Amino acid sequence: MSSASSNRTASLAAPVPADIALLAALVFFCGLAAFLVDLSSPAKVYFDETWYVPTAREWLATGNLLHPEHPPLAKLLIAASVAVFDDNPLGWRVLSAVFGAITLVGVFFWTLALLDSLKAALWAAALTLVDQIVYVQSRIAMLDIFLVAFVTLALAAFTCALRTESATKARAAALASGLCFGLAGACKISGFFPLLGTMGLSVIVAAVRRRHGAKLSCAPGVDAALTPGLALIAFVLAPALAYLLTFAPQALHNRSILYFFSAQREMFHVMLGHSATHPYSSLWYSWPAEWRPVWYLFDTPEGKTEDWDEDSPAAAIVALANPLVVYAGEATMLWAGWRALWREDLRAAVIVVAFLSQWLPWMVNPKGLEFSYYFFPSLVCLGPALALLFFRRRDVRGEVLGSVFLILAAVLFVFFLPVLEPSLGVTPDDLDARAWLPEWR
Repeated sequence: MSSASSNRTASLAAPVPADIALLAALVFFCGLAAFLVDLSSPAKVYFDETWYVPTAREWLATGNLLHPEHPPLAKLLIAASVAVFDDNPLGWRVLSAVFGAITLVGVFFWTLALLDSLKAALWAAALTLVDQIVYVQSRIAMLDIFLVAFVTLALAAFTCALRTESATKARAAALASGLCFGLAGACKISGFFPLLGTMGLSVIVAAVRRRHGAKLSCAPGVDAALTPGLALIAFVLAPALAYLLTFAPQALHNRSILYFFSAQREMFHVMLGHSATHPYSSLWYSWPAEWRPVWYLFDTPEGKTEDWDEDSPAAAIVALANPLVVYAGEATMLWAGWRALWREDLRAAVIVVAFLSQWLPWMVNPKGLEFSYYFFPSLVCLGPALALLFFRRRDVRGEVLGSVFLILAAVLFVFFLPVLEPSLGVTPDDLDARAWLPEWR
């Protein structure tokens, strides 16, 4: 796989490590500052916090870990947040905010690995900040933001392993990628979906490398990162080890090494069962259209709808992605698929595989209960996809168009803030202006 744009990118000077570190820290702290504002609002558990905050309390009190349908890592991180920052609204959510900021850093590094451009990496991180997905998930004690953070770091490391010219760095990045994929799977089993996708892409890239009989200009790290032995260690053994180690606290608590196996059996027994219906459930094929977003919170004054008016707004949080980013990003994903297949653009292929591998497995979900926020890990791929569209040529026209797009996305994010940030309040007129489809209510 190669392209003229890939060769041109490779010929440009690499970003200075000190600049990369400084800007990554800037991304982290700016993101964290945004997520911490009014993090204690609402001052009660809401949506899936009603499951995971009591789980954290139970584990801290007795060592028992509830809700065996999911692996333990994200639940343990919520418990750690409560232990360190106290059992209060801020304590429940602080580590979610931290991992939201880590997600932005992951997008920054992933885009940097794709495009070798600090400008494009900063742009993608900023777009992810205003895509509304990471903002909402970083402010609630749920499992998903932990999964997304590890997945973005894994994709960044995987891309670096393929595109770096240093054999040592390629091997280290491949191992880091596998470990991060394992930790993502230890948050929710769906964290392994993109690992399967990247393994499939790795096989294709290695086959192309053998067909060409020479080093691929777009993937110089392939020879070091995708040798059979290292691939086995990095993408099978390392993820399995990282995943299994997260069960160690419960194995020690139960004083039985057999817990590693019984936990898997119980988890898959629950996952393969059937769930009750839910008013906000939706099917996988409707998610790209944002047909049925989930309302995490909608509290009217005194709990009475008749008291909800212009003088008494409701506190609301809807898990709705930024429509501009979603629709433009999904159209760009089609373009990226074309580039991957007909232009043999490895960068586009990585993005498309990451997007599809986290979405399409839900076609065969045996449990039968799905929500639109299951699509959020795929949507985090839209920032790098749009960065590829605007910044791949490194010309002024693309940068100007990208800047305009980012400004419009930020304006739309601010417009939707009353239904993302409960302390702002939403009036009936506010809701009417933002409920673009009847199903958004």
